[in-house]
Amino acid sequence: MKFLLALSCLFALTLSAAERPNVVIILADDFGYGSAGCYGADGKLVQTPHLDRLAREGRRFTDASTTSSVCSPTRYSLITGRYCWRTTAKSGVLGTFSPLHIETTRLNMASLLKKQGYSTAAIGKWHLGYGRADDSPQWRTDYTAELSPGPLEIGFDYHFGVPANHGDITGIYVENRHVYGLRSGKIPAGMKVPGPDSDDPNYKPTYTAEDTESGRAKILDLDAPRRVNDRVMPLLTQKATSWIRAQPKDHPFFLYYTPVAVHNPVTPSAELAGKSPAGLYGDWIHELDRSVGSVLTALDESGQAGNTLILFTSDNGGVFKPERDMLQTTAYKAGLKVNGALRGGKHTVWQGGFKVPFIARWPGKIPAGTVCDEMVSVADLLATTAALVGEKIPTPEQAAEDSHNFLPALLGENAPPARDHLIVHSSDGVFAIRQGPWKWVEGVPAPGVKQRRSDEFHAQLYNLEKDPAETLDLSAQHPDIVEKLSSLLTRYREGGYSRELPPVKVKQPTKTTTFAPIPGTPLLEASLTALPDAPWAITRGTWKAEEGAVWGLQKGSKDAGATLRVPVTFTEATLDYRIQFQGADRHSLRIEAGSERHSFRIEISPTHLGLTKNPDPGQTQEHTVPLARKALELQPQTWYPVRITFHGSEVTVQVQETRITGTHPLLQEEKKALNFLVFGDRAGFKDIRLVPSSPSARP
Repeated sequence: MKFLLALSCLFALTLSAAERPNVVIILADDFGYGSAGCYGADGKLVQTPHLDRLAREGRRFTDASTTSSVCSPTRYSLITGRYCWRTTAKSGVLGTFSPLHIETTRLNMASLLKKQGYSTAAIGKWHLGYGRADDSPQWRTDYTAELSPGPLEIGFDYHFGVPANHGDITGIYVENRHVYGLRSGKIPAGMKVPGPDSDDPNYKPTYTAEDTESGRAKILDLDAPRRVNDRVMPLLTQKATSWIRAQPKDHPFFLYYTPVAVHNPVTPSAELAGKSPAGLYGDWIHELDRSVGSVLTALDESGQAGNTLILFTSDNGGVFKPERDMLQTTAYKAGLKVNGALRGGKHTVWQGGFKVPFIARWPGKIPAGTVCDEMVSVADLLATTAALVGEKIPTPEQAAEDSHNFLPALLGENAPPARDHLIVHSSDGVFAIRQGPWKWVEGVPAPGVKQRRSDEFHAQLYNLEKDPAETLDLSAQHPDIVEKLSSLLTRYREGGYSRELPPVKVKQPTKTTTFAPIPGTPLLEASLTALPDAPWAITRGTWKAEEGAVWGLQKGSKDAGATLRVPVTFTEATLDYRIQFQGADRHSLRIEAGSERHSFRIEISPTHLGLTKNPDPGQTQEHTVPLARKALELQPQTWYPVRITFHGSEVTVQVQETRITGTHPLLQEEKKALNFLVFGDRAGFKDIRLVPSSPSARP
């Protein structure tokens, strides 16, 4: 193996000295394994001549996977060579107002190639955040100001893109560090932000709720030109191809091009709409293919095609929810199997969420018209690109933690596979690991996950060679395989990297903090070894006393949370109690204060700690006031201490070693009742003690 690695590096170094290839990565959005002709799509429903051409002239991979079944985590992994679940993002995707998720000091595709003298650009959907968050609970990306740090701070020379999703609530484009065409906001004196001509058909003055993915979202208020949904793909294509044509032949370039197709909303341009028998979704696939064709044409006409490595893939599998009335369902009923014969699709832990098309072309270097069955991941592109240009990557403890070099497979060389295992992660945070023919699904969602995909939330084992559609759970028949894969997943997860086998770590039991008792006579004291008597009252949900504690369980998903209320009057005091999560999404302690049913709440979940003033009676949720918030990491089945100190207009909350403090005039009002709320599955409480403050005890 070391000899092959040395051979690959020697090849790359020789290449670097002569003529380094340009690199173009096209990362489609939600494009499933069975959506292109070269991957089996019915030609009577959709035609993908340009993707098919890429496959004829290059190499088609049949076992390529994303790292996640949703977009932001996969995009992070592709650029950094690291599984996104190693960061704070344990489930779902980044928000429209999230900060930049890639550390500016982290090795990534752009910084690596820029160091090698490449010009670099990120054009298309970004969805990796802008800006740097502070400790304020009200922090969010400010689109009226400079969007920094962002793509330019991690190594890209140029950026033009959609901030989050096609149909996101911004309705704008970002160019470099500002909203494109921003007319007013926090613009430096004397600076004019570039923007389009007033009659440019790619822009319009307003963006409406109907333009968004949900069709009902509130649009961000910005003084800037807005996107025209059915012109987004043509415009992004034009930006990408213009950038390619502007690159000199004697200077290598890297283009990270990320079309918004085929993500919802489905908005093919007018000249393509209505052509596919699969409906508008089929037209949307045609839009993506046309964009790929335009990139190929730009490379041909600029004379760059012969020295360009171009890779096409997707961020996750296609949307497959046949029970819903949506355009993808129309296409499915017409006969289009967007994910082929695979089970599931986007969001899920099944192969339909991860297995994606992956095509690579490099004339004269990658054998044309060939197929590779080797298992590869989009996370491998960083290590492979490093080998390509002769750049030695740091140790896996430092960077590219989960990236394997598959350059020999790319070039069609006879060599051992780059990786013998693969870890994937669903939108709900469910892990699965593959090795050989086996795929083991751990079945445990990330802490705080609200949705319940019950068929994914238990351990199961599949033989993908014999059962690629994952129909037969073999875990009972092969407990030895289950134990092996479970141990391997734990080792890679806790070891911090998977590029090499990390040493075994002995997991230490969770240590919980112990707070010194507050002296004084309690106003309220309840061990909760049994359901408390009056004045305590159960107002919602199910509450039971067992295992020396009282446990709350929300009755249904539409219920407002299980609630246990106790009236108690105090102004300044310290409240202690202990909490344990057994599947609950979160606990909220709602405190009634002042007159006219005012209240504030303390939110504790396995992932965050927050303090919030609730809207007053008659007010909407827009009047919610976040006062403090911090990330938190709590393990299930563990009792944690909570201490809340009320002092004047200030409240301090501590869980374990994490502490937040917030201030608001309402906090100094007389408190009248405590409401212990549980959302989702069980959470338990015990050892409640409320002690009033004495002057000498005040902080």
